[in-house]
This record gives sequence, structure tokens and C-alpha cells, in this order.
Amino acid sequence: MDAVKHGALAISSAAVSFSALAIVGALSALAANERVAFPQDYAAGVHYTTVNRGSVREEIFTSREAIEAARNGMPLPDGTVIAMEDYRGGKLYRYVVMEKRAGWGEAYPANVRAGDWEFREFRPDRTPNRDEDGSRCMSCHRPQASKDFVFTYDRMQAAR
Repeated sequence: MDAVKHGALAISSAAVSFSALAIVGALSALAANERVAFPQDYAAGVHYTTVNRGSVREEIFTSREAIEAARNGMPLPDGTVIAMEDYRGGKLYRYVVMEKRAGWGEAYPANVRAGDWEFREFRPDRTPNRDEDGSRCMSCHRPQASKDFVFTYDRMQAAR
């Protein structure tokens, strides 16, 4: 009987430990998302493409250094920020910002991360949308690993 109780306690203890680790991991990822600040001067960078999808228009900006790296077929440099203005029906709906910093991917499990990129949504008034943690962005960008996780990498290569 004691062996059964001991086994049940061990299983219960392991489940609690696993749950605690999952919560800590989720909170760590959420806190990591807080590292991306709104890039006040993004529009002074390079406007390298416009993407139109139905009534959605996306205006996308990055730095000259990122454009040069892409032109040379290289990974985008540490510190790269890509800012997107998302318009719906002609009206600014949100901003989406992705930022790359060495080691940032370590906040996420390997099967979730998109390299060292962090993603964050901002409302039209440039305040963070705390209802989004960037995980949807990461899952969508993961298949773009060969292009440094950037859908518009080819457009960066062609930018002037």
C-alpha cells in the first residue's frame, strides 16, 4: 500500500513540476515579447515593399543594413527591426514589429522559436497590444527559416 501511495505522490509531484515549468516557460516567452519596443523612427528607414491582399495593405520598412545583408544573401544583422503598417479597408489597423537580437530565441522552445526574432503588435496609437504575444507570428514565420524567417526577404534583395 505504501508503494502505491509513494508512486502516486511521485507521479503527482512530477505533474506539478511539469505544469510549473510550462507556466514559467509561457511567462518567460510573454516577458520576452516585452523586449520589442515601438521603433519611433522606423519610417526614416527603407520602405522596401507594399503587400496587397484583398482589402489589406501592408507597408514594410527596415534599415539600410538589413537591405544590404539581404542583397548579399546573408542573414539579417543583429539589431534588425522590420516594421509593418497594416491597413484594413484603407484605415491603419495596427503595426507589427519584428526585431532580431542575438540570444532572444532562447526564451522559446526550439520547436516554437523563429530564430532570434521577437514579434509584437501595436495598436494604431502605437501602444502594445497585450492580447498578442507574438506566438502566432513565430509559428507563421518558422517555415521561412531559409530566408532568415522573413517572408519579404526576396523583396529586400530587390530593394533600392
